[in-house]
Amino acid sequence: MKSWKRRKKAIGLLLISMVVLVAAGCQALNGVDFNAMLKQSMNVTSYESNETVAFKLLMNDGADEMLTGEEGELIKLVSDIKLELTDVKTSETGGMSAKGELSLGAKHIAFEAKMNNELAELDLEGAKKPIVISLTDPETDAAAASAQESLTAASKQIIDAVSGYAIDNLPNPSHLTVLPGQESVHGETVTGMNVHADLTGKELWDWLKSYIDALIGDKEGLKAMLTGLLEALQSQESAIAASPVESMFGSLPEEDDTEAAVNDAADEIIDMLTQLQDELAKTETDEAETLDSVLNDGTFVKGDLFIDGKLDIRKAVIEAAVKITEPAIAAGDEDEDMGMEALMPFSGISVKITSDRWNVNGDVQPAQPSGDKSVLNGQALMDMQGYEVLQQFDKNSDVYDLLRNTAHIGRQSLTLSPEFSRNAPIITPSGITIVPLRYTAEAFGAALTKSGGSLIVKDGATNTTISLKNGSSNAIINGKTVKWGFPTTVVNGVTYVPARDFAQALGASIEWEQYGGVKALTLVREP
Repeated sequence: MKSWKRRKKAIGLLLISMVVLVAAGCQALNGVDFNAMLKQSMNVTSYESNETVAFKLLMNDGADEMLTGEEGELIKLVSDIKLELTDVKTSETGGMSAKGELSLGAKHIAFEAKMNNELAELDLEGAKKPIVISLTDPETDAAAASAQESLTAASKQIIDAVSGYAIDNLPNPSHLTVLPGQESVHGETVTGMNVHADLTGKELWDWLKSYIDALIGDKEGLKAMLTGLLEALQSQESAIAASPVESMFGSLPEEDDTEAAVNDAADEIIDMLTQLQDELAKTETDEAETLDSVLNDGTFVKGDLFIDGKLDIRKAVIEAAVKITEPAIAAGDEDEDMGMEALMPFSGISVKITSDRWNVNGDVQPAQPSGDKSVLNGQALMDMQGYEVLQQFDKNSDVYDLLRNTAHIGRQSLTLSPEFSRNAPIITPSGITIVPLRYTAEAFGAALTKSGGSLIVKDGATNTTISLKNGSSNAIINGKTVKWGFPTTVVNGVTYVPARDFAQALGASIEWEQYGGVKALTLVREP
């Protein structure tokens, strides 16, 4: 069984990690023990919340003029993304549910998500049915399921072993304040501490170097961490036999060999950290100009946390950005004075994450997936043709518009080369191009069958039925007889039809194009 628990914790930690990791290595300030706060966040088993994630591309002046065509429209769409989650209910035993809205530019898609250990259900605004994905593997036997549960149970021990060394060596941030205060959380006035931390530009680089220095200088802490990690792995040796983490020690040693294995692993890690330290120093010397273009005041990580008396994080505002102020121009470029705006429509990215939490570790009852109503199987959706996926959505909805007119998931194309294609087109002496019937029809998702001496093509994308007979130029399209420019013909056992007439019947455009000096026939349609 695939457990959602670890994924839930990873998502939750994403909301606080950038600030918590910066603050966690400090000594307690105004009574707030940051290490204990981080460990407390790892032990949260249930909560309710509202959360927002906003992602933006930092656009340069004149970007609209540069962003043309389909690629430009797609960049515009993803340049301003916002995910709003409300009524989030998370429980380690009960699953997770949430209502929300995904905004991409001016497009908005409301949804409701529900998940437990067996099913995930997503009800999208504009979808004709909820989409359901099974989280269990029918081929997983009882032994594998038991091994998975054992690894999940051991995960806390592993996290505890790693976090001490990783957290305790974190250096102080440049800016950290802790002040008492009160905040309103979901209508409740809560007394606690406001924590602010931030690092900007070059401070981030210096902080990273200091962290690596501290890790290298704490070999005893590293060995203690490796000992705890190895003990956790040895306790679940059968379950992690194929785990990549085993390669840290070569293979899991016997308990009598633990000390030697830990010493060897510690030496290797210290050596890797030392190499990284040298690489950072080399970068400062060799790539100083590039570093300066990134490590400016527009590049930062900062955040504000509100912590209650139990060290539970009740409110969080996390912001991070990377802004490139000057382009890195390779030697030999024609215009070395070219500005960033002339190279890229955007100069960086920014992310802002906010969250409010209440009922932490309380009695939380998430909404459950509904197994008794008509749903769309997620795996079946993945196996559909693009036009079939579009049929699952209301044509007037934003999600349909995004899928069809921006993502173009319904677009189909086929390229046939007379020189290289196994199913090559043929140009007849009269100059008419003919293409293999079955290969072309099936490339567009149509089905070819035989009935009463006729070849029947049924195209689900356009609801078109075409009836053909070998040797005849007549085609019966949805009951109407049409004369084509060339008869249906068998060449070396393969049935061919006139390319332009067949493409027109399927609603496709057709043209000859050059690909690297090779001429090829291209058929394209978007039903």
